[in-house]
Amino acid sequence: MKKIALPALALAMAPFFSAPAAAWEGHVVECFDKVYVAPEYKYTKHLVKHAKTKLEHRGKGKHMQVVRVHYPAVYEQSRTLVRAGHYVMKPAKCHH
Repeated sequence: MKKIALPALALAMAPFFSAPAAAWEGHVVECFDKVYVAPEYKYTKHLVKHAKTKLEHRGKGKHMQVVRVHYPAVYEQSRTLVRAGHYVMKPAKCHH
């Protein structure tokens, strides 16, 4: 008998608990879109190897030549996080 009485009591009381929720319905005041802002980084470069120009022998036999070759500088780039990615609320037109 107790197993039947508790669910029946819960069903009988349900309208009393749901009525106040209907009384508190509000109206839309303002709408926003959720917009993602990408993370911001600071980039720095460090010199690894200086630029240089060299004379090199190229070719074989009678096709041998001396050529001037330029090698550009080599840099290593590193990045540091300045501001992490985050979401902002952007005012938007309401669709309701």
